[in-house]
Amino acid sequence: MTHYHITIIGGGNMGTAVLQALLRVSSISFRQITVIERSIQKQRTLKSKFLVHTISDLSPSVLASSTVVLVAVKPQDFFAVANQINKHFSKNGLIISIMAGVSVATLRSATGCSRVVRAMPNLPMIIGKGFSAWHATRTTTKKQKFFAQSLFSAGGEQIEIHNENMFDAITAVSGSGPAYLFSFAADLISAAKYLKISADVAKKLVLQTLKGSIALLEDSTDSPEIWRERVASKGGTTEAAFHILHKAHLDKLWLHAIRAAARRSRSISTFLDGSFRK
Repeated sequence: MTHYHITIIGGGNMGTAVLQALLRVSSISFRQITVIERSIQKQRTLKSKFLVHTISDLSPSVLASSTVVLVAVKPQDFFAVANQINKHFSKNGLIISIMAGVSVATLRSATGCSRVVRAMPNLPMIIGKGFSAWHATRTTTKKQKFFAQSLFSAGGEQIEIHNENMFDAITAVSGSGPAYLFSFAADLISAAKYLKISADVAKKLVLQTLKGSIALLEDSTDSPEIWRERVASKGGTTEAAFHILHKAHLDKLWLHAIRAAARRSRSISTFLDGSFRK
């Protein structure tokens, strides 16, 4: 992979997560990576922390010298960069998109490139503990697919999917999933502090409880439902808590929430497809 020159468009949270995964790929050096980021402060942070080359604007010369362009901007900002990619990036190059809701058809039409990987990683990729689902077009070469697989493997677990329609659900569950867990952790910590546990102890007991519980699930073939029943003994404290949650129909609330996220992903795709055709 030493011949690859990679341009990351967007140095936000997920762009930085992908950058960190790239730097864990043994054959990739920071010298092969350029990050396009408008924020001067973020540029300084990326330069000092990862030593990569950073610039504010997407220039024709950078695109012309790139073999991989990784698009990590907000979907609504995509067409502005797609126009530049279409004009200056090699049609034999690889486009990797981590944008939610942007279909392969839109990526191909807007950039003029047929070798496209659409992916949905999540934020734990920062520490190599993420999950990425990705889908490659048929014209993507074996070498380019190997590059994508190596990148996402460096970010944690990865899976290649062959049905692009799965992305809306994957985005709602896995892409957005860390935020659900962070919110749950924050609520547990707040509840612990309300019950007069100090902030430091509250954080420690909640985080270790979550880590230990995930480890149990990973180490066992038993379902989450079985483990839940092992904790929630009849007439006990856990059952008292679940009585409140069941009355609030928490399971249905989660289903509604995940479906809303999936619908939003689908609506972004529909809007962008329509906008491009216009």
